[in-house]
Amino acid sequence: MSDVAVMRCAACQAALGEGDRFCEQCGARVEEEDSSDRNEVDLIVAAAVSDRGRVHRRNEDAFHLEVLENGAVSAVVCDGISTASSGDVAASTAARAAGTVLIQALRDPHRDGSDAIADAVEAAQDSVEQVRWTQRTGRGLPSCTLVAAWCREGEIAVGWVGDSRAYWVAAGKVQQLTVDDSWATEQVEDGALTLEQALQDSRAHTITNWVGADAPERAPRITQFRHQATGRLLLCTDGLWNYAATTAELADLIAALPPGASAAGMARALTDVAVLRGGRDNITVVVIDVDAT
Repeated sequence: MSDVAVMRCAACQAALGEGDRFCEQCGARVEEEDSSDRNEVDLIVAAAVSDRGRVHRRNEDAFHLEVLENGAVSAVVCDGISTASSGDVAASTAARAAGTVLIQALRDPHRDGSDAIADAVEAAQDSVEQVRWTQRTGRGLPSCTLVAAWCREGEIAVGWVGDSRAYWVAAGKVQQLTVDDSWATEQVEDGALTLEQALQDSRAHTITNWVGADAPERAPRITQFRHQATGRLLLCTDGLWNYAATTAELADLIAALPPGASAAGMARALTDVAVLRGGRDNITVVVIDVDAT
């Protein structure tokens, strides 16, 4: 067996020749290999880690994380859809657009969290629709999943499109705040199949809503609550939860962390677990410390 890796077009997967600047099959521009395997941001009360994983040649996840002077936090995590063109650009564009709207809304004392989330998702949708792509790739329009959080003065709002997730971690327990927009989830919600039956189907993880020009006309799901106890808000892509699909599994991983682990420490540790267990996808984890009200 040869040890030489075959370079392939990110758009159509056709083999590339050495020095090619454009794919001869689809015409897409050949992107340089991303040498940055991991991106970390540590804002003390909130942190983010995004890792390329072990399989993909580039990271198509993206995040936006910002903390205001008063402690308010906005966070967005996006995952470029693998069957789409320019998934990485879609994810980074959506995260930036949604994050900008959220941080502006957090500065306005009269804005409601749920309304801000809805506006942020709309901004992400509008921005991804403008992402340039080549129609010769035979792949889908640029698209991504999105999960976003707003945290201010004890109020938490979370919105999502797709299967990136949010969890509330407090008192040793983990609660999943999001419900995947996926084929399996909808089969269970409709009473057509049990969860076990749905997960055995090859369509189980097919997403049913996303951010992109060809997305269905469905409003994002949004949940809002006021927390009473100290806790942590965890946002992630399926690169993590594929290795800890249940709240019990995720709780066990968190319980294994050293006492007093920081937000950055938790984000790094959970990302490392996903990489060590196979890293079959890009992994992004955001952790936000939330004080009791």
